[in-house]
Formats: sequence, C-alpha cells, structure tokens
Amino acid sequence: MPRKTQPGEAGSIALLALWGLVIIGLLLAVALRTTRTELRITENTVGLARARQAAEAGTQLGLSRLLQRRAQGTMRFDGAPERWQDGTVSVDIAIIDEAGKIDINLAPIEMLSGLLHAVGRPAEEAQLIACNILDRRGDSGPSCPEPFAASNTQPRMFLVPEDLAEVVGMTGPLYEAIADYVTVATKASAIDPFAAQRPVLLAIPGATASLVDSYLEERSRWHDMTGVDTASALLNGIPSIMTSPARDFTIEAIAVVGGQLRYRADLQVRLTDFAARPYTFVALRAPPPERGRTPIAAPPRVP
Repeated sequence: MPRKTQPGEAGSIALLALWGLVIIGLLLAVALRTTRTELRITENTVGLARARQAAEAGTQLGLSRLLQRRAQGTMRFDGAPERWQDGTVSVDIAIIDEAGKIDINLAPIEMLSGLLHAVGRPAEEAQLIACNILDRRGDSGPSCPEPFAASNTQPRMFLVPEDLAEVVGMTGPLYEAIADYVTVATKASAIDPFAAQRPVLLAIPGATASLVDSYLEERSRWHDMTGVDTASALLNGIPSIMTSPARDFTIEAIAVVGGQLRYRADLQVRLTDFAARPYTFVALRAPPPERGRTPIAAPPRVP
C-alpha cells in the first residue's frame, strides 16, 4: 500500500522544485548574456574588419586622386579631408604633402623645440628634448648641454619617424602628439607653409598664434591653391620656409562604420618621373584613428 506524502515532505519537494527553477533560470540568463556578449564581439570584429578594408581602399582612392591631379597640374595639397560614403561606411581621405612636415634629420633646434612647445610641452622641456634629438643624430645646439651619449655611441640618423620613440624624454603620448607633423622624407631643414598644419606653422621661429590662424583662415579659401601669391604676405619675412618639391605624399584614410568603429590607414608614396612607374611605395601604417584629431591651443611663447 503506497505511503502517503506528509505535508512537510510536500513542502520540501515544492521548495526543491522552486530552487531548481531558479537555478535553471540563472543558467539561462548567464547563457543568454554570454551569447549576447559573443554576438557583440563578433559584430565588433566584423565591423572593424570592414573599417580596415574601407580605410585601405580609401588610400588607393586617394592615390588615384593624387595621380589624376598631378596629371592636371595640381600639386599643392593642404591635407583637407574629402568624404567618401559607401552605405553605412564613411571614409575621410586626405592627401598630405610631406614637405609640410618637419624633417627630424635636418630641422634646426628652433623648429624641433617649437613643435614640442606647440603640442603643449613647457618651453624648457621642449628645448631639452630637442637637444636630445640633435644628440641622437650627432649634432649640437648652442643652447644645449654637453652631449650625454657615451663616447662609443655613433650618431644615428632617423630612418623612420618611429625612431623618435628612442629619444630620451620622448614618451608615448608625446610621440603620438607630434607623429603627424614629422618626417624623414624631405631632406630639408625648412617646411612648406602651404602644406603645413597648425602645430608645424606654430613651430616656425617668430610665428605667432594670431598670424598662423589668420594664415590658415585665408588658406582654407584656396580650393585650387591659386591664391598663394595673395596670401604669401602673411608669412613674409619668416625664416624656415620653402617651396614643396612635391615628391613624397601620405594618403590618410580614416574609416568609420556605424558611427562608432574607426580605423585609420596611412599610405606614403614617392612620385617619380617615369610614366611606366609614376610612384613607389614608401610605407603603410595603421596609426590610432584619433591621432592628430584633438585641436591644439597655442601655448604662450617665452620671449
């Protein structure tokens, strides 16, 4: 004869069943959360891959535009971006003349310290780091301390801009702040103001924030760069300027997918005079997308 379930036993069974349902619910919630996380990671991975492909495609489109405009006789570029839209993917493409950057192998200490000061370093610190750059390449400046390098250390020129990371005093954030404004390509101690960005212009000895901002405002109106003679008076008498040889260019492409995921690709090329091979590749880089995007306020200059 079956045993009757006592009231206490029935309550215990119901409680166990309830706890079982709670545990199952928690396991399902964890599984659901894990699935959502994995889906989000997958979406981000796919989105970043799309952004990378779009940015690299943008460099090729920029290169095509560079060669086309060269054939049309347009060889002045101020780095202003142009938007390319493909569905939910947008790519800002800029053609940047390397002559608008500071060559760290030949630039005088005034330009180097001026650039470091323009991105926010105190004047004394900027001067010391500039001295360290000169020391690395075997030069010296009248305001620099005695070279600290060991006597058996041979001077070394900078082969790529990334070599700046080896200079004493050059932190990661500081390098990121100046990376878009330095080069080893021009083989010149001066810069072309028609292709230079604001921090580089602020680095010119004698330049002031008001002069540079007025110059940039005027330059922004030159869509075809035909007004250079009119606005050249803005920089009249300022040393450390030259006319671009129009040989090396960086095509910068920043892709944005869905308004959030970003990827940047930089393609550096050197133009040639050979019709069969109008350019050669110099470098392909993938710097942080936010590099150089933060506006820089002009620091006060110490007389």
